[in-house]
Amino acid sequence: MLAFVLALVVIVAVGLSLGRGRMGGRLGGPGNKPAKRACKWSETGNSNGRFVEYRCASCGVAAYSATGDAPVICKSNLKGSA
Repeated sequence: MLAFVLALVVIVAVGLSLGRGRMGGRLGGPGNKPAKRACKWSETGNSNGRFVEYRCASCGVAAYSATGDAPVICKSNLKGSA
């Protein structure tokens, strides 16, 4: 019985851990989308290889793009952002 309860706890913990993913701690589902702010991205002129750096005038977060287009989603919710 104890083994069954422990196995159930582990399965629930793994499920919650996988659900968090890279969505800033939110469960990934159709109703939970990453934050889309009114960021005003401008190219800084700094590049790292093929990546071009952009900085948001609204929240001050830096982001990089390899396509040459400014990011669409706000990056301020990602870990390690200023």
